Amino acid sequence: MAPRTCVFVDGENFRWSLVDLFTTFNKADYLPRTDKWAALFDWIVDKATAGTGVRTRTYWYVVESIDFFPYEFPYAQTEPDKLYRLLKPYQGELDGLATVEAKKARMAEIVKELLQRRDRMEKRFAGWRAMQNGIATKSDAVEFRRAGGIKYDLFNNSLGQEKCVDTKLSLDLVLLRDIYDVAIIVSGDQDYVPAVQAIKDSGKRVVNVAFETRGGQLLPNGAWRLNVVTDRQMALPHADLAPFLGL
Repeated sequence: MAPRTCVFVDGENFRWSLVDLFTTFNKADYLPRTDKWAALFDWIVDKATAGTGVRTRTYWYVVESIDFFPYEFPYAQTEPDKLYRLLKPYQGELDGLATVEAKKARMAEIVKELLQRRDRMEKRFAGWRAMQNGIATKSDAVEFRRAGGIKYDLFNNSLGQEKCVDTKLSLDLVLLRDIYDVAIIVSGDQDYVPAVQAIKDSGKRVVNVAFETRGGQLLPNGAWRLNVVTDRQMALPHADLAPFLGL
């Protein structure tokens, strides 16, 4: 009987691997615009099971929400002191203003600029979700699982670390173990070690996927503990991966 196989993809880890692997991939695009995702995961299953496995499903884990910092802003006219303390990166500029009213006016302008920045990021995030939905609709047995959030600092216009996505993936590894015989993990995160050990104790086999650069080197990551506990590591050659992604 063909081993039932599920692929568990750490979305952010996978996305940054693609950024590192392919110079033609613009990370602002979020993901390559290809319609071969199902074929890619079928190919990974074929390699991991020596051609004997059948892909049951691919579970692709992404953040559910963006946690903005600051979350809200006091009103410049009624709570100027509170807003001033919050706008720490701008305090040098604000201290140089001659009058209290000038400071209030500038703080109101800063808040407006930061809110516009938040609006742009919300629209960008909505675009990511739309792309995810499109992939799920067009790809056989590919499902996006959303959990947790990622911090977005409005002051420096940057994303932080995702939270709770790895917890959801670990939980599903255990809860869904009755629908698969082989689990393939596409990630370099050692946080999955306890879950991997638990499903191995249930008689499952586990394969961890790594990526090779164009020069044949494995991408550096923190997966060595995961490599130790999984049944084996499988390296995906750059040249074989590229056609599926259109890169």
